[in-house]
Amino acid sequence: MITETIEQNVLKQIQHMQQQGLVPVAVMLGHEDWLFFAEQSKVSYTPFGSSRRYQPALGGLLLVRVDDMQVTQVVTQNELDAYTETHQIL
Repeated sequence: MITETIEQNVLKQIQHMQQQGLVPVAVMLGHEDWLFFAEQSKVSYTPFGSSRRYQPALGGLLLVRVDDMQVTQVVTQNELDAYTETHQIL
């Protein structure tokens, strides 16, 4: 059984959004998906430290760690702004 990596999932989401004429700006990752991405990535991303936003990351988009367990979602600027109004970004 071949499991899709976080990077493959994100690239598919980016392509789907672009086909719809949307402009992806960020990838939101929850706690568990952040850990999976850190294991799968050749670059070490730490969830600790003063900087909580990382660039470049997946597909060259802003990487945002969110306070959820399992989230891997590519979002537009409007979606990111709406999310930050009601949720915490770590």
